[in-house]
Amino acid sequence: MKRNRKMVLVLMLAGVFGMLVAACGADDPTATPTVPVPAAETPTPELTGFEAEWAALLVAAREEGEIVTFLCCDLGRKVDAIIPEFEAEFGIKWINSTGSSRQQWDRVQAERAAGKFELDIWTGGLNTSINRLLPGGALRPIKPLLIHPEVLDESLWFEGHFWADFDLAPGATETQLRVFAYGGSAEGAPITYNTDLLDPNEIQSFQDLLDPKWDGLRIARDPREAGTSQSTALYYLLLGPDFLRAIIEGSVITSDARQAADQLANGQYAMCLFACGTEVGNAKEQGLPVEDVFPHLLEEGGRISTGGNTLMALDSPPNPNAQKLWVNWWLSKVGQTHYQNLTNEQSLRTDIGTENVDVGNIRQPGVTYLMFERDPAFNDKLNEAVDFAKEILAGT
Repeated sequence: MKRNRKMVLVLMLAGVFGMLVAACGADDPTATPTVPVPAAETPTPELTGFEAEWAALLVAAREEGEIVTFLCCDLGRKVDAIIPEFEAEFGIKWINSTGSSRQQWDRVQAERAAGKFELDIWTGGLNTSINRLLPGGALRPIKPLLIHPEVLDESLWFEGHFWADFDLAPGATETQLRVFAYGGSAEGAPITYNTDLLDPNEIQSFQDLLDPKWDGLRIARDPREAGTSQSTALYYLLLGPDFLRAIIEGSVITSDARQAADQLANGQYAMCLFACGTEVGNAKEQGLPVEDVFPHLLEEGGRISTGGNTLMALDSPPNPNAQKLWVNWWLSKVGQTHYQNLTNEQSLRTDIGTENVDVGNIRQPGVTYLMFERDPAFNDKLNEAVDFAKEILAGT
């Protein structure tokens, strides 16, 4: 009984001590409040104009989930290096196909005939777009897709305007243009060469290519094929039909660009003509004695070539919002910087440095460059040049 009374007393004293401690703590100015103080709310301004349109486009593109592209040529082989960055920034999966334009179009054409529309974006040369994609009804007008201020500001493009194919369809208007040229490297001459067999200083004029000393030492890609036709047009329009005939008849013609580059590298030939640059560039990266860029202008002048660097948006795309977003991103300063870094070619944008552009590809101030693609009749002239090459090869 006495023990129980002691226990009660101890508990009572402990309770009083606890209340005293609590009271002291309540008066301590450093005590942590038991009720959290709500943080002030920071108002978020409403997006307007382009920012609002871009935000809505991004949401819609993410709902589609992916973008499907075919990027031709050198770009297609190197683009994997930037795909992870694009996917991380936009939250959209990027699926890219590679291969030749001819093979790709055969597949796409068959799919579209079967009602399957699986491709959003195409980049490549004008020959394929003019002779295959356009007649096949595969392209949609591209200018209505452009919304990014950096893209729409024509003062940021070479000579202050968009570069596109000007007459893609009878009666076409500006809003109906379906091909946008973004590549604009200077081109001294479409000549690649073996550095052990040819000193480029020996070639000061295109006519020097016909010097008898080079007989048996010229190999050329087939001038009738997609990928070579702009070189065919250059020789035909700048130098005339007789020069084109002499070059074709005096060269070994091959459809295998990889084989041509290998034979150039092993010294079987001194030069390769008609768009051998991509494969020869790959050989150069392997340390072989070849050069894929001719270092100086020739007497007849230089040109700017779009090459395989034109952008097209496929009609009835599976991912229309992702297509629109990709077009604006690719033509922006960021996208075109990626293009230059991947290919070492120069963009037609003028607000990008040229640190990673091959010296021979950089447009020089004070030089007047030819750009045949700017001629509204270029499509017809291109086909005329290719038809002439066909006649020559049919007779040999």
